Amino acid sequence: MYKKYLLFLLFVIGGVLSCAGFVRAGFGIAPPYLKSKNPLFPGTHFEQKITLLRSASDGDLNANIVINAPEVADWITIDKGNSFLLPKGKSQVPMIVSVDVPDDAASGYYDGHISIQVLPADKNPGSGVAIALGARVDIELTVSDEEFIEFLIRKVEIPKFETLGKPWKWKIFSRFFYRLKVAMTIENTGNIAIAPSQVHLDVYDLTEKNLLESHDDKRIKKIEPFEINTVEASFPTELEPGEYWSRLKIYKENEVVHKNKIIFEVLPNGKLPGGTDLGKWPWIMLSGMVIAALIVFFILIKIKVWRYIFKVIYILSWPFRYIYRKIKFGFKILKAKFWQWIGKKSAKYQAKKGDNENSKD
Repeated sequence: MYKKYLLFLLFVIGGVLSCAGFVRAGFGIAPPYLKSKNPLFPGTHFEQKITLLRSASDGDLNANIVINAPEVADWITIDKGNSFLLPKGKSQVPMIVSVDVPDDAASGYYDGHISIQVLPADKNPGSGVAIALGARVDIELTVSDEEFIEFLIRKVEIPKFETLGKPWKWKIFSRFFYRLKVAMTIENTGNIAIAPSQVHLDVYDLTEKNLLESHDDKRIKKIEPFEINTVEASFPTELEPGEYWSRLKIYKENEVVHKNKIIFEVLPNGKLPGGTDLGKWPWIMLSGMVIAALIVFFILIKIKVWRYIFKVIYILSWPFRYIYRKIKFGFKILKAKFWQWIGKKSAKYQAKKGDNENSKD
């Protein structure tokens, strides 16, 4: 009887000692909560990265996730699933927690927690004696039908670009495809899709004394709630190769939320590494213009409109034809008088020559 208890005790002690290294390895998470800065709007998608941390990474660990939040458990998903591996050699393993708020979600405060338990990969909760480490992620979500419009400007730059070659540098094309672009990395901290209401850009020469161009763009692509994305403001330009200073303002409604001064460069055609990819739209536009011209030409031939066009041109050209006839008639008169004058001169010359010969005789 006592031998059985002794064997059991030795078994437990052995299991604890075998896990001693694992226990000494600390485990934690950052951040220890799931919450948004602003209330969530029904129908929105929210993501938060939570990093699993451990002080030693000399072995594989299994992480098991349990969501304890009855009201919102169906809203929450983990990108790696509810059970995944923390591989050997990695002391930090991120997981993305997504919250998809239903369209019909009621306004209010929702709480709960996510339990994270880690065990050596060769152990599992039902395999006998095993000491597990764990952490808790507190869930604090507020749903509201009130719209919050907020965003943060994380980065602004004007990439290098080059002038265009033929035929794209022609005015009819350059208006659409020769563009100065401002790239903005924006974090949407509001609960609805949002974009800057306006981007204003002034372009100066290097002395910053001569204003060369001034532009506004109010058609910025929107960023979904709680996402970070890079969007562009685009402006038609006629800048030649060289360096320029720009002064820009980014607006939220009528409020300037970001001001910056950036130097940028325009390169000659063919000097931009990798070249300029205009995409398919220039070719679509050129093809459309050619097709449209052929259609118009075909229609004009089909309805035999040329004869009417000729009649219209003939009528409209009457003043020119009248003037032409008058000029032609006047030229004939001048020509006749010229030859009459030449004839008289010739007759006088012949008469004079005859008189000189008679006087010699």
